Amino acid sequence: MRRLVISALALLIVLAACGQSQATPSHGLVLGAIYPLSGPQAAGGKEELAGVRAALAVAQSSGALKTPVQLDVVDATTPQAAAAAVDHLVRDDHVPAILGTYGSTLSAAASARAEELKTVYWETGAVADPITAQRRYVFRTVATGSALGRMAVDFTDQVLQPFYKLQAPRVVVIRVDDVYGRSVGGGEETLASGLGISVVDVIEYDPHAYDAAVIASRVAADHPDFLWDVSYLDDGVAIWQALLRRNVALKAAVGTSSAFCMPDFSKRLGADAVGVYAADKPDSDISDAALSPAGLALLQQARSAYARANSGAAMSIPAVAGFVGGWTLFQNVRPRG
Repeated sequence: MRRLVISALALLIVLAACGQSQATPSHGLVLGAIYPLSGPQAAGGKEELAGVRAALAVAQSSGALKTPVQLDVVDATTPQAAAAAVDHLVRDDHVPAILGTYGSTLSAAASARAEELKTVYWETGAVADPITAQRRYVFRTVATGSALGRMAVDFTDQVLQPFYKLQAPRVVVIRVDDVYGRSVGGGEETLASGLGISVVDVIEYDPHAYDAAVIASRVAADHPDFLWDVSYLDDGVAIWQALLRRNVALKAAVGTSSAFCMPDFSKRLGADAVGVYAADKPDSDISDAALSPAGLALLQQARSAYARANSGAAMSIPAVAGFVGGWTLFQNVRPRG
């Protein structure tokens, strides 16, 4: 099945590239890329794009990429801008495929527009489940939001609950009220129900208009043992600070988004970040023992290429996601015949 999908993808790109060659005659291929390079999601967007660029460098230097490829990059910070970027890339620049988008709300809009235009959309980081649902032209190389939510529940069930010797733990879910929050939080609720973990409250909030103190007070009134938090970086920090000021007695909290794994989370909170676990995609510190020899060799190439282009920086979670997505695509791009 995987070979069939990849072969179909390669055919889609080759056929579309034939159309591109009529508009921009060259021996290379131009692919679109849409990421938030400014605004509140800029840090992750830049890192994910840098991971894609590292994958392109490795694919070119190793010979895995048989066709010269350039990226036509567009900065998009809102769903409307992301959809407009797809229109621009397809109609004006005639790209046969687009990579993106880091953020689920951006990807939901961009991928939907790409599907309408019958253009391959290659999602390298956004996790919201509906992005790929019933889509023929949209592909994704990272875990779904519901899978990340289930990771938090499994960690609670297999590690936290036995450690605290709780028979019936009480859990509160805080989640951002958008396609991302609903995907992750929905996965948490579904699995928790099957495991007999009681979700006593689900607190949804608008990331653009919320009161962290009110959220903290509601959590305190629920008297939970554990908290599962699906937030972005700014609101995640603000909510955790409000919980600490309110002296909410939690045994542990699990953040189910990359925000809780970002260095900025611990930098902003310092010692106050202690007690917050994170369930998300891996960064480049994944155990060597978990990889095949070929996988380990590729990871080492990825680390080197990323470090060379980014002042020696290690690969973050978004960077690894970008590399994996880029590598999976670039090694299957075929030259126009």
